[in-house]
Amino acid sequence: MQKRLRWLLALILCILILLAEPVQAQQNWVAILSNPNLQAFPQVELFLDVHTAQGQFVPNLQAGQVQIIENDVALSAGSLEEIRPGVQVVVAVNPGPAFGIRNSKGFSRYDYLKTALTNWAKSRQGSTLDDWSLIIANGPQVSHVQDPSRWLEFLERDQTDARASAPNLDMLFQAVSLAADQPPRLGMRRAILFITPALEGDFNQPLENLVSQARQQDIAIFVWIVTSANAPSNPGIQSLENLATQTGGQSLFFTGEEALPDPEKFLAPLRNIYRLTYLSAVRQGGSQQIVARIQTDGLEIETPAVVFEIDLKPPVPAFVSPPIEIERQPIPMPEETDDNQASSEQLLPGEQILEVVLDFPDGRLRPLTQSALYVDGIMVDENLSPPFDQFVWNLENYSNNGTHILQVRVIDNLGLTGASIELPVFVSIETSFNNPWMTMQRNLPALTVMLVVVAGAILLLALLVSGQLRPAAQRAARKKGPRSDPVTQPVAINDADLHKSSQTWMNRLQWPQRHITPKARAFFSRIAEDETLDASPPIAITTSEVTLGSNPNLASLVIEDASVEGLHARLRILEDGAFRISDEGSMAGTWLNFSPVSKAGARLVHGDLVHIGRVGFRFTLRQPTHIRRPVVTPENGEAATNGDLMT
Repeated sequence: MQKRLRWLLALILCILILLAEPVQAQQNWVAILSNPNLQAFPQVELFLDVHTAQGQFVPNLQAGQVQIIENDVALSAGSLEEIRPGVQVVVAVNPGPAFGIRNSKGFSRYDYLKTALTNWAKSRQGSTLDDWSLIIANGPQVSHVQDPSRWLEFLERDQTDARASAPNLDMLFQAVSLAADQPPRLGMRRAILFITPALEGDFNQPLENLVSQARQQDIAIFVWIVTSANAPSNPGIQSLENLATQTGGQSLFFTGEEALPDPEKFLAPLRNIYRLTYLSAVRQGGSQQIVARIQTDGLEIETPAVVFEIDLKPPVPAFVSPPIEIERQPIPMPEETDDNQASSEQLLPGEQILEVVLDFPDGRLRPLTQSALYVDGIMVDENLSPPFDQFVWNLENYSNNGTHILQVRVIDNLGLTGASIELPVFVSIETSFNNPWMTMQRNLPALTVMLVVVAGAILLLALLVSGQLRPAAQRAARKKGPRSDPVTQPVAINDADLHKSSQTWMNRLQWPQRHITPKARAFFSRIAEDETLDASPPIAITTSEVTLGSNPNLASLVIEDASVEGLHARLRILEDGAFRISDEGSMAGTWLNFSPVSKAGARLVHGDLVHIGRVGFRFTLRQPTHIRRPVVTPENGEAATNGDLMT
């Protein structure tokens, strides 16, 4: 009976141990969060690595088990996806005399090392998942190739004489710099295999700097130390072991007698990672902090905090070709009455169409949720749906001369509010005038009588001049006989002259034609020396080619400044609709985002900064589709580029 009881207790104890093992394993989990990708802000993309203390990846986590703590505010994860982006691996070989020691078979330690690396590369042939780099002190080097066979070619070229080599830490510093390069795919882990003899001396301080840099870039460093079996430990060896441990790597000693491990053993777990997205609540630029909290059954772990900088500024609207003065003129409008004699007058125009262009100073193009036009501080028009850049100003209530202050205010999808400069516009009202046509209509009977009288007088005069109608005294004189004085003879009238005189002044009037201004496709906004927008209205680009300079005879866009030449630069619209600016051989030069522009030219993108000499402009499109992608600067000060353009 007691024997059975002991077996039962042992079985219960085993079950408890088995149940406790997962918890114990979970307690040793390590979670690391990458720097955020802010390209689609406010949606933020990160990469989450969760692995055991032995370096094994932890699979099958769900989005509900991960929570984002952003600036002490808890947010839910939008998505969590397990992906396999590969590893960016750098093999750094630091030969020394210890590499050249041979065994009884005539094989050196370096021969065994190269054989292990060769077998590893051959086992990965056909895969382009990883990014491979190789650096050998005083030997061949290759950077960032996807084909292991190409990497193997450089390894086989190595003819280094290890016995004549002097090992140092330069190869490790170079490897860390190479591993920190932007990987070909987002989410790729970084790893370094550093093969070196035992280094003598105290390297604590330089290695501490390397550890800090490697941890910031999430670079795992694995160290193979080539040494003799009975070699005593020294501070240099201890520093290398600490380097591997503190960066998430491993270290081993190779004396030439052991079997070297396959690098796949420690690289395979690094190929898996979680892609995490969430909707940020950040609404103000500056330094931000993110922590990922992982909650499973009975366990809660957090990643180290990731600090990043973000530049957030409200959008800035600017009026496009705004009017300085609006003239309202009275126009008669007939009204239906019983006697059809009354009329009224209407002031025209009754409305003014206004248009704005939007600039995003932080370089993050994003949609608006509201835009409004204010006149004298009172909202007169509002847009709650696209288009947000057009407004109608109703002028019907303005019947007196006066200056009015216009301003446009916008709100983007982050809730940031931006406003244009205050624009004064003078509304003038012309005095009423008597319409001659209306006067004639009112006095039509009297005018008819007058016209009949005038027509009769003209007819009578014509008959008298032509001699067909003579006074009585003249008829009596003609009976006495014709007079020979030619002065008294009737004068012939030329019909052509009569026809010519019949042309009225109405036929010679040049009626004004309506001038249609082409719609602008882009704008130049003048900026001050501190790179802020100038108060002057944007300059609309309406033609396919614009010349810029200080000479009005050579330039269609005249810029008055001592640094601007007569013909300084040229702006063209290409066949695909893109804009290209080129320099015309000026002394002060043409600059795009502070880079010089050659005579061949450079393409412009919405939001670009253009300098003609020392005069700066902000280039904006009427309907922007791309912008240059911003650069995110993490806390370590190194730029993590998000890309060149943002759609």
